[in-house]
Amino acid sequence: MKRYIILVIGLLLSISVSAQKYKEVYESIKNLSDNEAYQVLQEYSRQRNNAHPASLYKMALILEHRFDAYDPFLQSDLLRQSIYDAELFMQLARLNLNEKNAKQDSRFFDGVKSANPKKDPTFQEIADAIDEHQKKIKAFKELFLENHDNLYNAATKYNECIRIYNEINQKNSKLKDLYFMVDDKFKSQLNELKTNFDSTLYFLGKLQKSLQKHPLLGYKFEYHLNPILVYRMHGLTPANFLAPTIELWDYKQWIETFNDVYKKEIDFLYSNIDDADTKNKKYVAQLGERNIEGIPADYQVPVYLINKIYKYDYESLANSLLIFQEAQIRYAYQLASYQPDTNFLAMGVNYPASDYFMSAIKKRRTADSLLVQFSKGINKEGIKKYSALFEKKYKGEKNLRKYIQEQQTFNSEFFINSIDDYANRLLTMKQFDTADTHTMLYNGDTIYAQIVTSEKLPKKGYFIHSEQIVDKNLILVSGSYLDKKGDQSGFVASIDTLRNINWLKTFKQGEGKRSCLFASAVNDEVVTIVTSTSKTGAIRNFMVLMDKAGNQKQSVEVKVKAIPRKLMVDDIDNKYIVLFCGTNPQSFVKETCEMHVCCLDSKFKTLWDKQLHFDGYTCNMIKTDDVYYIFGAFSKMHSLDDEDIDLNGSSGLFVYSIDNSGNWLNGNNYEASRTIYPMWISKCDNTTFEVVSALDSEPRKAVGNDEDEPEPVKGAYMRFTFNCEEVFSSVGR
Repeated sequence: MKRYIILVIGLLLSISVSAQKYKEVYESIKNLSDNEAYQVLQEYSRQRNNAHPASLYKMALILEHRFDAYDPFLQSDLLRQSIYDAELFMQLARLNLNEKNAKQDSRFFDGVKSANPKKDPTFQEIADAIDEHQKKIKAFKELFLENHDNLYNAATKYNECIRIYNEINQKNSKLKDLYFMVDDKFKSQLNELKTNFDSTLYFLGKLQKSLQKHPLLGYKFEYHLNPILVYRMHGLTPANFLAPTIELWDYKQWIETFNDVYKKEIDFLYSNIDDADTKNKKYVAQLGERNIEGIPADYQVPVYLINKIYKYDYESLANSLLIFQEAQIRYAYQLASYQPDTNFLAMGVNYPASDYFMSAIKKRRTADSLLVQFSKGINKEGIKKYSALFEKKYKGEKNLRKYIQEQQTFNSEFFINSIDDYANRLLTMKQFDTADTHTMLYNGDTIYAQIVTSEKLPKKGYFIHSEQIVDKNLILVSGSYLDKKGDQSGFVASIDTLRNINWLKTFKQGEGKRSCLFASAVNDEVVTIVTSTSKTGAIRNFMVLMDKAGNQKQSVEVKVKAIPRKLMVDDIDNKYIVLFCGTNPQSFVKETCEMHVCCLDSKFKTLWDKQLHFDGYTCNMIKTDDVYYIFGAFSKMHSLDDEDIDLNGSSGLFVYSIDNSGNWLNGNNYEASRTIYPMWISKCDNTTFEVVSALDSEPRKAVGNDEDEPEPVKGAYMRFTFNCEEVFSSVGR
């Protein structure tokens, strides 16, 4: 060793004194270690101002050989410097290489072979070798940096997991408390914890894949995931990322288990409480409008929900709220339920008024008592446990108590108003039907068993537009059928009172949208009108005759391009009287139109057709003796006396009569003290008829569409003689 040191010192002294040729330096370092040779070459290169390519090349080779000797993770700084220096020396060697020095020192470029074994390497061969070494150094550098960054990122992300989990533990001492304190901030924490843990495994995975292709000192970065079984005891200790097997806490599994319990129990609990509260308030609001549709008479908050709340929170503020709301709905239902059942397939029976109001009084006392109990139980802890409900939805204790006051007022005023509004509700319930409550099935399709007059059918199925009660055991229904392809056809069905379908037939006369707006029994046969509306709005009508089993016998087009509003059968004279009016298939829509009253014989040949021009809509046609009375609403009318009647934007009632031969007999108009929109007209006896009318506001134009819920309508009840003389009217009272 001393001999080598003396040799190096002597060599360095000689280099500093006189410039040796590289041949002498090259020969002198053959027996030196790489470190000693590197120092000699470093001094020599410094004397040559780092411009001698052979010495620079040799130093780069020495450094390149060191790469595998360094631990890439424990000695990363030394390895990084070696890579940097090797990259630099190899680059300088390439920059300073030329034909002259390549030829002069060609044999000193270790490892560079000549294509001609008898000659030294050429300039180009040396240059190519240097370039190849530069690529290898660059590739190793990228591998080193990538692996080092992956390990650093994995450790950093895992340490962040420990920090987040420790923060959760410090804020919540019990897992049960933690479940009840889950909010958006905590969910964000869990998401951050999961993201960091996923990143930890992602970077470790990249390390493993990289080392499979390019092994480094036996590193494999295998890891083992330990379950977090005991909250506040597991998941808090750090990991050694250079150990043969890295021991990691499985935060992902803990989060998944936590979320699974939360979703199945707590989140499910919260969601159901919120849904129940929303549903309860919706029911109360609906009942406040005297609408009982879809609400059970003996409504009850789901028992499983009440029991699950008790499981986690015995004295629960949420339970107290839901139990009060249940009692309030039962009370409000009692007040709102006293109205005739307009569904022609239902067999509902109304309670006597006395029982109805006495029962309501008892139910109100129960609801008021539970509301007081709920009010007394309000506290900060109870609100915090159900913060999503009481803080976010109800906006805190102040607004919660405001809600209590509102319900006290509602319970009181609703009872008082129920008595005053009872008559009005009997009228307004005639306004519209929907297709959501009563249904039947036919060949896998739904029959929505309430009258729906919507132009646009909302979904696949059969929608009834009209019905005729043939006798106590048989009902004929007609309407529209929308198939899964979006094609609309008309249909007629025979249904008994037990909702058994005797037969159902569909019709596709015409083109576009088809509907059977009416169906009537004619002795042992059935007649219907199939109305088709094309994409251009063109209307075609077909009279169809069927046998008693619904099989089509005859079909004839009626040359009236308007919507049929009423079909009446004179089975004695074998004639059909049809009222056509307007082009809008919906009811109660004012339009400028030509009313047609048509008479057809048994072969559907038109015997006569009488027209009347007006602005408005028709409601009904009633026969008394041999006279047909046509009723409707109008704002403008050209009368039989050849006079123009203009109500200047208001609306009134018209009654026009025509005899069996098609002769207009009389025309009468009625103007109330307020604007009226008659909607339901029926015969009381042979001298009078009754009218249910909307006041002031025009009836809803889009019937049966969710986006067009009816506005509250003030109703009026009127009775007239057939000469339109007022017998009674609630208008203005």
